[in-house]
Amino acid sequence: MDKVFTGFKSFITGLTGLMISLLGLGIVAEVLFGSENGWLNVMENINSFVEGFANGGFVGLVALCIVLALVKK
Repeated sequence: MDKVFTGFKSFITGLTGLMISLLGLGIVAEVLFGSENGWLNVMENINSFVEGFANGGFVGLVALCIVLALVKK
């Protein structure tokens, strides 16, 4: 059973690393090519994500802390 959880944790860690790499690539691509295409608006999506936490007040702050703790692991 430990092998299953270790494998699952390894998979989730790898997937999280891949998503963060793709996020960075998307930001760089948007800076280089602009977002006038309509499909490449990563920074606008990040902005709305952060605004959602900011508009949440204390609950938004707690949720942001949880998300940051999950990303750091």
